[in-house]
Amino acid sequence: MSLSRWLRMYADSLAPSDKDEARAGRVIARIQDVIHRNLGDRFSIDRIRPLGSYLKKTSIWFTMDIDIVIYLNGGEPPFERFKDELEDLVIMHLDEDCKETPLGVSFHVDGFGIDLLPAKSFLNQYGYAGGRDAAVTQVRNAIEFLRNNPHLGRVRDDKLAYSSSLSEGAVKFEQERSAFSHSISRLGKYWALTIGIPGFSFGRSTIMECLGARAAEDEEKRGSQDVLKGFQRFLKMIVAAQSLNIVWEIFYQVRDIPAAIRQQRPLLLDPTNPYNNLLEGDPGKHLLKMGSFASETLRRLQNAEFQEGCPIEVIFMPQPVWIRVFPTSTSQKRPRNYLIGHESCSLSVPKIETRAGAKGVDSSIAKSYLFAFADAVSAARLDSDGSEMTTERVETKLQEMVSPGGGWSACNGRHEDKDMTCTIPVGKDAGEVIKVSCDWR
Repeated sequence: MSLSRWLRMYADSLAPSDKDEARAGRVIARIQDVIHRNLGDRFSIDRIRPLGSYLKKTSIWFTMDIDIVIYLNGGEPPFERFKDELEDLVIMHLDEDCKETPLGVSFHVDGFGIDLLPAKSFLNQYGYAGGRDAAVTQVRNAIEFLRNNPHLGRVRDDKLAYSSSLSEGAVKFEQERSAFSHSISRLGKYWALTIGIPGFSFGRSTIMECLGARAAEDEEKRGSQDVLKGFQRFLKMIVAAQSLNIVWEIFYQVRDIPAAIRQQRPLLLDPTNPYNNLLEGDPGKHLLKMGSFASETLRRLQNAEFQEGCPIEVIFMPQPVWIRVFPTSTSQKRPRNYLIGHESCSLSVPKIETRAGAKGVDSSIAKSYLFAFADAVSAARLDSDGSEMTTERVETKLQEMVSPGGGWSACNGRHEDKDMTCTIPVGKDAGEVIKVSCDWR
């Protein structure tokens, strides 16, 4: 099997199953019904739309969550009164462990992470002719609003405040990409999850989606949909991140971009917002740190393509190796005393549990561990020869991950007594899970 074909199959294996999507659809319908029945008579709700990666076709099955945007007529962000009532409603009808976030409320239903995001509807702000594309009208009217109110949307908090109003456009942007483009974006998002960059969580998924979209476009311009070449283009963009200059003229024109933003480097302009460079500030700094890891992955791809005996699953092994993720200072806690096992359990998506002793650990690093373990389990489902691996072999691969160079030694104890436990389903519909637990010492 060629490496390009294997990568395409691998990207396909990362997508949510039809069963997952049907289950998500039922959850969305339930949430929409609860909101309409309980808040529809007190607030002017224009529409409720499921958005995010779920509709973009770039979701990864084991990180799949659902963004639901509630478009309101009238009012301005942050919609404090609406958010307060929304939180009370969720606690009463959906999930007692609901948390308020800067943009809305966050909770879980049927294993899915849910974000409910109130947003200002601009559909009728400057007139709307029925039959025109509502998403395009919403985004263009929102951009016009920001243009007419220059004190808004130009600093980070304002960009966040109005980002939900642009979400329909972000979904439309991805839905108009090809299945090949979605495969490259999915591989890029997946790769990024295995790279341990402390603090890099905000904006990471969107950045990888956009870089994947541009890499796919560039490959398609050559008349090719070679997944290996497309993924290599994606990685080379990250290697050369400092000089990135990426703009799409779909919802706005270059002349609409403020000169100060147009001159920024690296520049990855939000496809729906000419005032939002996705790489401004910390996200850009984090992306630059990924350059050396992208170079290493390019080397692994070359070895897997041209050298016999190079295992394909090495391509997505996490970087940096575990011992280098954390400083060597004795005062810095890091994972030790691993316990790996499997058991029967019905679980749809991987989860991470932290207990006493894990305080002070960078959450993005802890999540990278979870995703890296999930990556290994997912890779086990599609070995280089297309065969399924046994659970015992999966466990062996995880042992090799946490003990690079050999020397694996299982520790005694129970998973529930460890400081952190990562639980990963073996396959999308299997009734078995792998557990990886450790202490932070």
